[in-house]
Amino acid sequence: MAAKSRKWTTAQIKQQIQRIQQAIDKHRREHKEENFTSVTPEEIARKLKRVKSPIITGQSWTGSTMPGGSINYTVGIFNPDPVQWKDLFAHVWIGSGNVDPTIGTFLGNVDARFPRLTEPKFNGLVIAPGASATLSFVLKVPPSVEKTNYLGNSCLIQPNFQDIGVYLDRGLFVFGVV
Repeated sequence: MAAKSRKWTTAQIKQQIQRIQQAIDKHRREHKEENFTSVTPEEIARKLKRVKSPIITGQSWTGSTMPGGSINYTVGIFNPDPVQWKDLFAHVWIGSGNVDPTIGTFLGNVDARFPRLTEPKFNGLVIAPGASATLSFVLKVPPSVEKTNYLGNSCLIQPNFQDIGVYLDRGLFVFGVV
């Protein structure tokens, strides 16, 4: 499903904020030992006013590892729409692209020493109306990288297997190699 532009009423936005906050709280409880970020009610309202949904609502990750170790990363996704979304994927990579507003260069800003990861398996995630889901990744850190902080990016997409896909949302996480 590729949703068309949708206009949310003030009451619908308030209702969606409550639903999304419940999904965020669940994600936070399940990953309480990890770093965690989530959208604020104001950010939810702003995201709902954009033309595409579902949205990334929260993310958790292990804060640091040694060279050669791994970082566990989980991204929370919520479907505020009254219809099911299918064929969804999250793509994760390392690079400084998050600040780039241009989707093409954002996606291409990659530190090639790290793997690029995509979940779930074919044929993607299906999210029912008003439902949430999480996708988890294990990012292997190359043994030869410098000990510093790295910027991890996630992108929620709905590819079209025969044409141009749909960019939906993005997230950023910062981890250390110590």
